[in-house]
Amino acid sequence: MPDAPTWLQALWPHHHWTILLLTIIITTYLAIVRHLRYRRQIAITSPFTHKQRPLSSMTTQEAHSIITQLQQLEFPYAFNKARRIALLKAGGIPTMSKLFAATGQNNKRNSGKRAVDTEILLREAQAMPRESQRYMMAVARMNYLHAHYRKSNKITPRDLLHTLGDGLTEILTVINRDEWRKLSDVEICALGIFHKNLGEDMDIPFYPLSSSEEGWRDGVHFAMELRDWTLRYEEDVARPVETNDRYVRVYVDGAVGRFPGFVRVLVRKVLAAGLDERMRGSLCLEPPGPILLFVLGCIRETRKAFLRYLSLPRVSPVRMVHEMADPKTNRYYFDRKGLQPWYMEPSFWSRWGPGALVVRALGGKVPGAYGDRYQPQGYDLMTIGPEPQKDRGAEEMKIDMEVMRARAVATCPFSHAKAGGFR
Repeated sequence: MPDAPTWLQALWPHHHWTILLLTIIITTYLAIVRHLRYRRQIAITSPFTHKQRPLSSMTTQEAHSIITQLQQLEFPYAFNKARRIALLKAGGIPTMSKLFAATGQNNKRNSGKRAVDTEILLREAQAMPRESQRYMMAVARMNYLHAHYRKSNKITPRDLLHTLGDGLTEILTVINRDEWRKLSDVEICALGIFHKNLGEDMDIPFYPLSSSEEGWRDGVHFAMELRDWTLRYEEDVARPVETNDRYVRVYVDGAVGRFPGFVRVLVRKVLAAGLDERMRGSLCLEPPGPILLFVLGCIRETRKAFLRYLSLPRVSPVRMVHEMADPKTNRYYFDRKGLQPWYMEPSFWSRWGPGALVVRALGGKVPGAYGDRYQPQGYDLMTIGPEPQKDRGAEEMKIDMEVMRARAVATCPFSHAKAGGFR
């Protein structure tokens, strides 16, 4: 900055100019953040506000585009947290926790892989368009893994509807509670369309929902009705039983088993803080004390304020799954989400990079540890799941995928309300 005239320097000392310049810079930056922060939300909602398109006209493709922006750019943290909480809450439904115990998958050796497999299938279904091969393979694999238990009524239709609804409910809850802004009706509509389509592709009956006969007006109507039913179902069936407690202990021990006991207690209380009182009790989790709640609340509100007022919007998407398979193995790698390196590529960086050194220090494993124990060649959507089911189900999945391929032709799920009553 050129020197100011002597008389001006006398009236306005040099350090005052510095303060003024900093004030201008900060004010300009805050204005830019404010302008850019909500630009994506405006772009998402504008086709259904400015042009007065009804929400019932939203297509499956539009819903997928909206959800992709939400989970990769707007709220990647919230979507990841919602998946984790929904996976945890599955063990709070006694019929589900008893099934996990009966199948032998809820033990320290298998729980880590079961959690990763479940998350991968959900990520594939959420990340890929409904008409894509990977979406259909992921959903068909879930259907095959559930089929035996559905036929024997070990998984009830209401349990499956709760599982679907809980995934939606936690997305709505976590974003509205933890994120820097609330969801708009347009975004909720997109989530409703996705979960309705997913429920149909998983052959989950909707008859427990009150509007299943006449259909739903739009995705918002469906989403709110499914959320409300899910919460009522938890009130009716969620009870603390021994298999629920065992499920959580394995779930927590698998994540922090090598840490001191007080760390496990802290993790359990942090998990409990994200649940309502009923599910917290059903999962036999210790309630968080007022000090912990205060600390967590301060962290949450600080993060929300920082993102809303100080942080520019994300421009590089958070990758949900790898877009391309390894050309040598034709399998997909998965990025580490815990101390067990399931399906991770054993590269130099993944074994000796800073993150890998931290994992080693915490007692975790790196890719390639114990040979093929953690399947470092990646995952195959046609075979992923419990070891006894590894090479089974291909024919059943192909038939299921053909049905999904024909169903995906319908592009506007709520263009006619009567079409909503899938039963």
